[in-house]
Amino acid sequence: MNEFYFTEKGIEKLKREIVELEKFIKRDIAKEIATAREHGDLKENAEYHAAREKQTNYMAKLGRLQKQFANARVVRREDLAEDVITLGKRVKIEDVESGGEREYIILGEGETDIDKGIISVGSPLASALLSHKKGDIVDVQLPRGSKKFKVLEVEFFDD
Repeated sequence: MNEFYFTEKGIEKLKREIVELEKFIKRDIAKEIATAREHGDLKENAEYHAAREKQTNYMAKLGRLQKQFANARVVRREDLAEDVITLGKRVKIEDVESGGEREYIILGEGETDIDKGIISVGSPLASALLSHKKGDIVDVQLPRGSKKFKVLEVEFFDD
């Protein structure tokens, strides 16, 4: 079984999401199904079938979230070295070839948001950067090929 890594804030967010999704399925989706059922013959009732499909999709999502929670490993700040790239760190890197700089936050699978620069600890970039320190040159195998990055900064992420 795969482990899913979370910060303490990330696991709390996951718990809240599971609770809210369970409420939504039990309350709102159940109401939609009941309302659609009242419209007559279920074989030809498009509303009913759409509501049931919606229920199936949300139940699948709930199952995925519950699996993550069941296999969650919470990584706490006090368990991590300060100067090494790990989960829960903000990292500034420089593309050795182009000189372009980028900043990322490395968090668990359920906490990612690429638009905010938050990448998964399991992503190719984060995986390659793990255990490196400021000043290290890291060769990263990305989908578009190999790149070298210099680690400019490593610090804990506090949102």
